[in-house]
Amino acid sequence: MDIKVQPRPMEGEGNLAEALEKLFIDEWGGPKNPLALAYLRGTVIPDLIHCIKKNWIFLENKTFQEILSSKLNTQFAYPPAFADGLAGEILDCAKHVLGTSPLANPHPWQPWEIILRMFTIGYGLPEIVQRTGYPEAYLNVICKRYHVLQKALELLGKPSEEQLYSFLEKNGGSLYLIRFMVDFQNRFHVCKNYYEQLHAQQIIMDVELNIDPDLLIRLFEGLFEVERMVSQERYTDLLKGAKTAWLTGESYYTKTKGYGLLHDWPKKQIVTLLDRLQECNLILQDSIHEHQLTLSEQAARLILPQVVPLLADEVQNILRSKARDKISRSTAILQGKNPEVTVHIIKELVRRQDPSVIICFKALQRRVPKKVFLQIIWACGQLGGKDAISLLCKAILDRDSLVRLRTCQAMGQMAEPSFYFCLIGALGDPEVMVREQAVRALGNLKMPSALKHLEHLINNPGEEPQVQRAARDTRLILLQEKNLEKN
Repeated sequence: MDIKVQPRPMEGEGNLAEALEKLFIDEWGGPKNPLALAYLRGTVIPDLIHCIKKNWIFLENKTFQEILSSKLNTQFAYPPAFADGLAGEILDCAKHVLGTSPLANPHPWQPWEIILRMFTIGYGLPEIVQRTGYPEAYLNVICKRYHVLQKALELLGKPSEEQLYSFLEKNGGSLYLIRFMVDFQNRFHVCKNYYEQLHAQQIIMDVELNIDPDLLIRLFEGLFEVERMVSQERYTDLLKGAKTAWLTGESYYTKTKGYGLLHDWPKKQIVTLLDRLQECNLILQDSIHEHQLTLSEQAARLILPQVVPLLADEVQNILRSKARDKISRSTAILQGKNPEVTVHIIKELVRRQDPSVIICFKALQRRVPKKVFLQIIWACGQLGGKDAISLLCKAILDRDSLVRLRTCQAMGQMAEPSFYFCLIGALGDPEVMVREQAVRALGNLKMPSALKHLEHLINNPGEEPQVQRAARDTRLILLQEKNLEKN
């Protein structure tokens, strides 16, 4: 297996600008007046060059020619018949000046793949426009058709040819495009963790590398097991398969595919790969442990399906055991992992509705990064129990205002009467949003004795409007509760 940096178009942007200007003016009778000529040179040609360079591998791709034609029509107001012929000649001109990419991809699905991948993993249309150079009108149509098709497939399952033709009649497009969209949607049912695969493909495209997405995920998974323990040099040795003095006993690398993952790669290429991933902030050097590698949040998200269920199982199994050190062992799992992974382990434990894990969270408290601590507070609100009550009663006094705010929200979620005095105290918090959330949490407790405190907020001319608004809403809830008690 080999690593290659994605080739870029040869340096010929200036020559391409001249060639395109000649094409527009001399061969297609382009603009003659100074204003139109300035627009051509200052806007149209630079935009086309940006699009062509972003899509160098598609210069011989029929779908990309269709997209370029749409760009000329919708973005620069060339008539459709005119735009179709001009798009073909622009691509011929680009191939003549820039040459053909060694990774040229003529498959008509590939430009659509890029569009739906970005759309699926959460990019907005303006960002897709910037990253691809495609016209927003074209992207909007593709994404809307896919969205409608997704809903149809939920009802149809595997559609027949007749159903596809019926969809075409209602929504337009080509049968080829609709078949691609059906295939793309079906991959989520066929391919395991396809969403993470899409993220990996996008990273590879952004980083401009030519490697397999699954290999990138496995590489990140391997680093996760030893992050903050290895330098780049040692991690290179692990990927290469070289034995190092610090690696002893049974480990991730001796038990799984991680050890010697890239054993057939030249060491120089492994170094190039790791350097590129660090340049793009996917692999980081830990600021506390000098020169030790760790994953960025973006990289950690790719391995969540592989590692989170197993680590959640490990935490639960330890807590259910009779071991005397079960608290310290379970907290060590959460404390020593990548924060992004730890947050999702906590979410998974909450999803499993196991309240026994709260004792583990209570032991951690401020021994974890703030992001993880905020997730622990949320988990307490979801799972409840006496340990959750104890943790939240301490957290509401924290120096960090965001911690106090999230604690008020968690208390409101639990609606535990013993939080009453904590929340009454929070009505005097210096932060507006904390006071607001404390008021709303009191509404969930439904204790009419809080009414006098709400009246004080409502009648206080110095109080913020959003807190007074929350107090009025909560007063209505508590008055209704008071009337119910009387009846």
